[in-house]
This record gives sequence, structure tokens and C-alpha cells, in this order.
Amino acid sequence: PKASIDLRFLQDPNLYHPLPTSDVATAFWDSTQQPPPGTALADLLKGGHFRRAADGAVNELRRCSSDDTTQILKLLYTRFACLVLVSRPDIAAQEALPLLDFLARNAGGANDVTTVVPWELRLLLVRLQSVGAQDGGRRGIMGLYTLAAEARVHAKESGQDENQLRLWRQRLDDLGLRIADALVEMGELETANRHLDTLSYPHMVDYITYRKALLKARVGDVDGAQACVSNLSDKNQQDKLNALLKMANGEVAQAADSWQSQHESDASALDANNWAVSMLYTGRITTAYEVFEKLANDHSGFPALLFNLGTVYELCTERAVERKSTLDQSMAAKAPSPDCGGWEKATFDFKL
Repeated sequence: PKASIDLRFLQDPNLYHPLPTSDVATAFWDSTQQPPPGTALADLLKGGHFRRAADGAVNELRRCSSDDTTQILKLLYTRFACLVLVSRPDIAAQEALPLLDFLARNAGGANDVTTVVPWELRLLLVRLQSVGAQDGGRRGIMGLYTLAAEARVHAKESGQDENQLRLWRQRLDDLGLRIADALVEMGELETANRHLDTLSYPHMVDYITYRKALLKARVGDVDGAQACVSNLSDKNQQDKLNALLKMANGEVAQAADSWQSQHESDASALDANNWAVSMLYTGRITTAYEVFEKLANDHSGFPALLFNLGTVYELCTERAVERKSTLDQSMAAKAPSPDCGGWEKATFDFKL
């Protein structure tokens, strides 16, 4: 018989930290878009109110039946994911320790818990182990390799079940890319590049080639990046990378023309942002300012846009702080959305 799974220790309110509010732009606290008290967790998530949702997940977790393992772990994942989305992975890493310790010491029922832990939570737990780690993230890399080994075993055991086989192969593919991302975060760019060379996913050739081109550009290997671009079959990806490589080669005016052309053809907010940045480098600050302002009016404030617009304010006016404050008020007045890290923005997003 299966050992009894006792996760009551995860319902201890002392495990969970109150979230600081000093890093949230004041306009968001005062906004009429703030949901009323008692709003359901699902609605908080749908509106991108991730800070409120992090607290809501803990409240629901504490009220859960102690034997409802599935719901407890689901709410725990929601809590940790929301903390990461509001730029507090440090708090999530601390709160994940009790569950990690429980699994590591193989306490009664630990093996049974592993089988019911959602895959997304297992991935997130590995990621959180790297936050502030003294080993520079190596333990997290090993955790990903451990999950990959498990995924291979499950894929082999799938037999004639095509759905299970496809699921575990997709997870294995995803883990290969996550390992590359983890190596980049560690600063091991050359190792990440070599790792990508070992991945042979026929259905993801362009995707991997695109990432390799970005990595080569990051380490200064422009010729290598250009070779990768030449191997892409997706013209849209080729155009984006060619514009980026023009910037790397100092051909800023040509890059600006390319970004403008791409933006006019597909109205991408990111293309417009890149176009405006390239115009800054050519001295067309007023035009860049206008593009950034229009983006801020028409779209949710993604981090690169808010940072760049804050920079332009600093370059163009002595009233930069006032302009940034007006910007955060306009963002707080927008309809809530889970896009771009959620509706609520931090003061550092506006360079305040």
C-alpha cells in the first residue's frame, strides 16, 4: 500500500512571507483598476494581479483539506510562479525550501509526492534552487539533467501510447532548451552554444538556429551569427536577426531602416521599440521619443519600452521624474492584463 502523504507542513502560515510594497509604483495602489477585496484567485490571475494572487494562493492553501495533495501543490505552484512574475524569486526560493527538503530526505510519502507533483512545479523548484546559489547555478543544471533522465525513462516506457510518448518527448525537448538558458544565466555562453549544437530536433531546427545566432552575437561572433542566419528558412526571423547584426556592425542607419520596414509590415510593438532604439543611436531623439510615446499609449507597458521611454525622458527634459510619474499613472489606468509580466509595475520599471 502507498505511504500516507502528509503535506500539512506546507499549510503552516509561518512559511510564507508578507510581500513588501515599497517597490510598487504608487499609482498602481491608488488605481481604480485594483480588484476589490475577496476577488477570486482565478480572476486575479486573469487580470495580471500577480502580487494579490500570490497572497490569495496562500490563503486558499491554508484553507485546503490537508489530504488534498493535488490542490495543495497546485496552489503552491501558483504562489511561487506569481512571486517570480513580480520579481521576487528570492522569496519564492526561501518558501520552496521546506518542500525541497521533504523530497530530498526521502521522508515517509516523499516518493509518492514526487509522482503527483505537477511537472511545471518540478521545473520551477529546480529553477528556484539556483536563486542565490553559492555554486553559481550548477545544482540547478544537474536538476535539469535529472529531470531529462526521468523523461527519457518515461518516453521508453510509453510503449504504444502515442500521447504519452509525445508528451515526454516534448518535455525532453523543452529541458534541452532550459539547460541552454541556465548556462547563459551562469555566463557560460560558449558552453551554451556547444550544448545547442548537441540538440537534434528536426521539428525545431529554425528555433534552435535562431537561438544560436543570438548567442553568437552576444559573444561577439558576428560572422558565426551571420552563418546561422543564412541557414534559417523563416524570412521573418532572418530579417530580425539581420537588423540586429547591422547594429552589431555599427550600421545603425541601415538597421533603423530595416526595423522600420518590419514594423510597417507586421505592426509589431517589439519591432517598433527596436526601431526607436536604433534612431536614438543615429541622433533622431525626437522621432524616437514619438515612437516610444505612441507605443506606451497603444500597448501594455513591457519592460524594455518603459525603460527606454524613461531614458528618453532623462535625455530630453529636466522634468524627467515628473514625466516618469505621469507614465506610471497612465499605465495604472490601463485595463488589467496578464501580458508583459502582469498589470502591476514596479518603480524600477519606470527608472524611478
